[in-house]
Amino acid sequence: MLIRSVNIQDMAGLYALECNAFGDHCFPDFFFRQALDMWPSLLLVAEPDAGALAGYVLAVPSDQADEAWILSLAVNADFRGQGLGRRLLADVLAILEAKGFTHIKLTVHPDNPARQLYADLGFREAGFEEAHFGQGEPRVLMVR
Repeated sequence: MLIRSVNIQDMAGLYALECNAFGDHCFPDFFFRQALDMWPSLLLVAEPDAGALAGYVLAVPSDQADEAWILSLAVNADFRGQGLGRRLLADVLAILEAKGFTHIKLTVHPDNPARQLYADLGFREAGFEEAHFGQGEPRVLMVR
């Protein structure tokens, strides 16, 4: 499995992966095209030997010089449970650290099993918002 920076040829596959993973809460397709232009080294995809993209991770800088956010991490259902999410996250964290980011944040649904992955990679819970994306959409803030 190759993990690499996204390219323009990945746009359709990336958006399909996003829709499958997040349904009504997915980013629009044009957002990924803009992310390619703005943060190409922070948008990584996992490319299997054959077939559709297996996963992606997107990180972005914040207004604070030393702070970044993990905006999204998604793994195709066919590739879950194989450590791919961990690899994607570890790779983008290494890039962020090399760029000088010392504070990294993300939000996650309280029921999402990825909370344990984030904790394993050094994130700690730092807050909770009951309606982060509206009623019935709670999120836990995690920081590293």
